[in-house]
Amino acid sequence: MAGLVSGRPEVAPGLLAALVVAALAADAGGYSPTSWGWSSIVLLLAAALTFAFGSRRLAPLELALPALLAAFAAWGWLSLLWSSDVSETVHEGERMLVYVGGATTLVLLGRRSRVESILALLAAAITSICAYALATRLFTPGSGAYQVVSVDPDTALRLARPLGYANALGALAALGILLLLGFALRGKSVVARALASAALVLLFPTLYFTYGRGAWLALAAGLMVLVAIERGRLGTLVRLLALTAPAALAVVLASRAHELTRVPASVAAATRDGHRLAVAIAVLGLVAALVPLGLDRVERRLVFGASLRRAIVVTLAVVLAGAAATALVRLGGPQAAARRAYHAFNAPAPLVKQDTSERLFSLSGNSRSEYWRVAWREHEHHPWLGGGAGSYQRFWLAYRPSALPVRNAHSLYLQTFAELGPLGLALVVCALAVPFGAVRDARRHPLAPAALGAYVAYLLHAGIDWDWEMTAVTLAALTCGVALLLAARGEEAQPLGRGSRVVGAVVAAVLCMLALLGFVGNRAAAAASEALDRANPSAAETQAQRARRWEPWSPEPWRLLGEAQLEVGKIDQAKRSFRHGLGKDSGDWELWLDLALSSSGRERRAALWHVSRLNPLSPELKELRGSL
Repeated sequence: MAGLVSGRPEVAPGLLAALVVAALAADAGGYSPTSWGWSSIVLLLAAALTFAFGSRRLAPLELALPALLAAFAAWGWLSLLWSSDVSETVHEGERMLVYVGGATTLVLLGRRSRVESILALLAAAITSICAYALATRLFTPGSGAYQVVSVDPDTALRLARPLGYANALGALAALGILLLLGFALRGKSVVARALASAALVLLFPTLYFTYGRGAWLALAAGLMVLVAIERGRLGTLVRLLALTAPAALAVVLASRAHELTRVPASVAAATRDGHRLAVAIAVLGLVAALVPLGLDRVERRLVFGASLRRAIVVTLAVVLAGAAATALVRLGGPQAAARRAYHAFNAPAPLVKQDTSERLFSLSGNSRSEYWRVAWREHEHHPWLGGGAGSYQRFWLAYRPSALPVRNAHSLYLQTFAELGPLGLALVVCALAVPFGAVRDARRHPLAPAALGAYVAYLLHAGIDWDWEMTAVTLAALTCGVALLLAARGEEAQPLGRGSRVVGAVVAAVLCMLALLGFVGNRAAAAASEALDRANPSAAETQAQRARRWEPWSPEPWRLLGEAQLEVGKIDQAKRSFRHGLGKDSGDWELWLDLALSSSGRERRAALWHVSRLNPLSPELKELRGSL
């Protein structure tokens, strides 16, 4: 690491970011506590070593990003004092260490001269993940999609590997598309532009097979930002149309591969369609690689005068205005259009297995209005401090209008407002807004429009989904934000003083140790849960005992221990374990349910009363009551 820091290799920060993002994506998107445990250890250790072996002074905006993220994390940790779910609050704090460590390390290692390598390696990492995901659909279509527990009836049809959540894969693909477009437009060499253009043919079908409407909206917003801050907007728009044409054709062909877009008649038929589509994508990739060279030759021969440019712009404006007016007339006017949009948002989404295109063009929010109303209700219950970081899941169970197993509010901003109050929302918004302060100076860098477009796409998508919990997606977006900060830097600053380096190294090392302690405890709890799933209560009991020692604040090890003891008939020991867990957190409905299962008479009735109070729509509660 010393050589990495002192030698200042150009690829160091980009390689670190790309490897961590790719590894997190491969590890179910970085969703689980063990995933953000190891990743925060790596990033914080890198930060500590960077401080120790030399670091430069940071510009105000560069310092503001990790500082505000750290303040947001500290506010989340402080919410332990009033949280209704201490275990989840600790988990949220542990996840935040990934973002604090990632932002800190990248701004310390980064330089303006490294922006291109950072974004190139990140784009390569995203492309590799999407290529793997697409290959699972094309070559092994009968093996399932590996999706996080979801209420979506189309789970098995939506491409989710390896992240485990289709919408998160779609968001990551959208970020990658915008970065690749930046290189296809402004790459330093024809080879770089050709490779980026060819890679687009992989990412667009990947995005299509996720059937994620939010990711397409985020991509559209990112494209508008990219075009808006490019200097030659009209020329950029023309080049974008040419660059995306082969990828668009790949999407059209993917939509016509019916055995891949619905429940296949047979695995053999789906595999045959997959192989055909793979050949078509390969051919289109070769064609796409030639597009940048063709654009270069055309632009040298074709010159747009000022009058012709104005005519094209006016024509486009008239066409768009006419299309908008026609749509409003067909919908019955603005009020009728708004009313239809509202009802469509609250309606269930069409099923992929029935009509793929209908789902992609549907305005349904997939029950998001219900999630958001419950989040707002939590805010009304705790208007100033919120319910505590990670408390939404427990509040949802108590007040949900339907029996949907939801963990997140599907909006970073609204969930933060509900859990951490106005101050928490202000901190996360200010932290994520920092890169916008660098846009004016960063525009000098040719890749800044693409980085900003990708960053805006993430911010939009995070407002309608739970990208914040998928650390692979959020870390990729923060890398784009840091690239903007680095692109805005002029002359390099002086090295940090010895005192500042020592303080920074010590703080990073302490946080690294905190992440290590959390990782060990979370890994033991995960091992206990996995052992229970394998019907190995002896191993589960051993791992639960280990987790109890490393997580003395958490009720989860006691629940796992009690379930392992209950599995082998140690009923009295199991009841004691459940009571120990409830002594740490009386709001854990699963512990009350376990206690009811292991008890009888008055104690069972009392435990069931607590379950009905904490999770009234629990199907387990209904089943248990029906058996009495």
